Amino acid sequence: MFHIAAVDQNMVLVTGGSGLVGRAIQQVVKEEGGGKEGEEWVFLSSKDANLMNKEETKAVFEKHKPTHVIHLAAMVGGLFKNMKFNLDFWRNNIHINDNVLQAAHEVDVVKVVSCLSTCIFPDKTTYPIDETMQSILKM
Repeated sequence: MFHIAAVDQNMVLVTGGSGLVGRAIQQVVKEEGGGKEGEEWVFLSSKDANLMNKEETKAVFEKHKPTHVIHLAAMVGGLFKNMKFNLDFWRNNIHINDNVLQAAHEVDVVKVVSCLSTCIFPDKTTYPIDETMQSILKM
């Protein structure tokens, strides 16, 4: 049986904190009072650490010592960029995910929630979207 020690202060680290979902969470937590008492929230952007780099990832986790992680960081791009550089997207995102999960393990994070994507599609279109629909895919 696993036992998780009680923590007086929860530190929630959000990777990808400057992205679409990260900013939405930040708005709820900071501006709408969505955080709970005893929580500290840190929203990371790529300026804080290159999560493709193991040492930088480890350093940012050691600095903040999170108890919880919402992992949103990813290399992102439009459909055509994903198609053109699919191997780069896959490899870089594998490095990011591996580094975040390893660093979380090393600093004894209680829980990691990962929500990853590499594309955002337009809201005014017909589905399914494919590569022939160039006019709507240029974002």
